[in-house]
Amino acid sequence: DGAGPALVTAYAVKRPDNQWSILAVNRDQFNAHKVRIAFGDAAHATSFSGNVETLSFGPAQYQWHPDLTGSVAHAATPAEQPVVSMTKGHADPDSPPAQSTVHATRDTEYELPAASVTVIRGSVSSR
Repeated sequence: DGAGPALVTAYAVKRPDNQWSILAVNRDQFNAHKVRIAFGDAAHATSFSGNVETLSFGPAQYQWHPDLTGSVAHAATPAEQPVVSMTKGHADPDSPPAQSTVHATRDTEYELPAASVTVIRGSVSSR
């Protein structure tokens, strides 16, 4: 962003089944970002190939709405306790992660929704 912090970060792990899994975090609260994924350096990069699964969890799947009201009313008499009125928060929407499968090549772009975490999992092409 304009202040310097990275808006998108990624963490990779090679799974026991020899697939790779990337956890991509989009910290931008307002904008989706498209990313390409490469493994290795620029001279020897490889990428996902074949079917790649994505799971995204962001505001389209879950949003918490905190207490809508909170008030304290004075008691009718000094001997009584004040009246406290609070409304509990709620989730809307409250859905599971969005899932999709794409046939990946080295030019595939993955869209990371605003304010989301996305897991991208698949096989990597041989160099």
